[in-house]
Amino acid sequence: MRPVHLVPAAVVLLALGAITGAAQFDQPAATAPSHAVMPPRQTPVTSAARACPPVPGGGSGTVAFIAGPAGSSGPAGGTGQAELVPLPLAGADLRAAGPISQDAPGTLQMLTIPAAQNAGRGRAQALQGWAVTANGSMAKAMEAEVTQRQGLGAVRCGEPGSDIWFVGPGQQGGAAQIQLDLMNVDALAASVDVSVITDAGRVQAGDAAGLTVPPHQTVTESLSSLASGSSVVAIEVRTDIGRVAADVTESSSSGGTASWLPGAAVPSTQLVIPGVAPASRPAGLYIVVPGHVDARVSVLAVTPQGPYRPFGSQTEDLPAGSASYVPLTPLGGTSSALELTSNVPVTAAVLVPGSGLGVFTAAAAAISEQAVVAGNSAGSGLGAAIVLSAPAGPARVRLTEMAQATASRATASGATASGATASGATASGASAAGVGATASQVVSVRAGHTVTAQVSAPPGARQGTAFAVVVTPLAGSGPVYAARVETQGQSTVVSIIPAVSALTTIMLPPVRDSYDAISP
Repeated sequence: MRPVHLVPAAVVLLALGAITGAAQFDQPAATAPSHAVMPPRQTPVTSAARACPPVPGGGSGTVAFIAGPAGSSGPAGGTGQAELVPLPLAGADLRAAGPISQDAPGTLQMLTIPAAQNAGRGRAQALQGWAVTANGSMAKAMEAEVTQRQGLGAVRCGEPGSDIWFVGPGQQGGAAQIQLDLMNVDALAASVDVSVITDAGRVQAGDAAGLTVPPHQTVTESLSSLASGSSVVAIEVRTDIGRVAADVTESSSSGGTASWLPGAAVPSTQLVIPGVAPASRPAGLYIVVPGHVDARVSVLAVTPQGPYRPFGSQTEDLPAGSASYVPLTPLGGTSSALELTSNVPVTAAVLVPGSGLGVFTAAAAAISEQAVVAGNSAGSGLGAAIVLSAPAGPARVRLTEMAQATASRATASGATASGATASGATASGASAAGVGATASQVVSVRAGHTVTAQVSAPPGARQGTAFAVVVTPLAGSGPVYAARVETQGQSTVVSIIPAVSALTTIMLPPVRDSYDAISP
């Protein structure tokens, strides 16, 4: 038993008396007029950080990176720089890798990250994450994604945080291997607790409790044993000290390409899951109820034909402290969004059948300012689309496609959106040394509906190159949720990226004198 350290009451009273006296001198007299409350202040984003997870299995990889893209809101101009810096595996003896620097805002860059190699005689490849940090103009609306073939985004490089959630299948649901990557982009060591909830309830985290992630390093943990025998697994990554970025991959017993679980929104009584794409088999809904009260969850599908309740008027009754799987009936053969309403906070994700385990989308927030999906591909049987849903009110969104340009200049017009009202479609080209080729279209979405807008590399882009898409809600638009869905052929979904806000400005709350607490 640890000894208990007692603080004499006189010491506490003396401290309280001193602070009370100081507060009396600092505060105005009761008869004096109160200080005016300062309004929140809008300020440009001048610093941003992301963390890219290790490439599964080690080896080299590619990061799609863009900052300050055309069409993003907020002030433009200024200088800045971004760097990709390796985050080696904690305790690994690796050869030092140099940073990758970028200083060209408004251009999509496909950056090759080298494989990590042991520092000894052998040249065996090892796992290694990457930090993406930016300042000045390069921090505005910055986005980075780890890509697979042809520059197609597989997973976002996530923001560091203190409470991160993932939901997906357990081992009985097909996920034989579950791996958690924790990356620390800061100079302060992070203390991390990992909580696991399955369909059988909470699981003792074992070695995953009380993890330390050293500064500028990566820690990788297998959670497979914790999900053994479960059909559903929910993972919460919470820090007591510092912050981390986290990613989870799942793979089946047959091997093949690992599937990334996108980070889900923190538990709430109202959620929206965008980009639920159609597939040859029904999709699955995974819901976690982390609290101590049973949940009654109502599910509404926001489809191109309007609102639809896949389970009728009934609610899904789910036990507290557990994660559940709910099979989804076909939603009309088109992409949609799911709106979940619950009496207690929950979070959720959807598995869309595809290659391997399938492809996931998760609960996300409505887009503020703009969102950027950096790694998109078209051609060779691949097709990209932005799925836009407006559950609460009508929305108008500008979609801007950007790519590296060919050496010649080009212009074109007439971009269209399938199932949408598109207007103001424009395109322009630039030299290879310039900003690049861009095109845009305006898409209108009726309240309670979903629209699928096809996107492709703009005219004048280098053939076969990846392209970025900027999603910008226009003035007066209602809340809009979005995801990029990439398909192979007619029906196989190969990638879903839920759209996350990429800010150029933030609101700073007013600051005022306050006394909160004393801790002796």
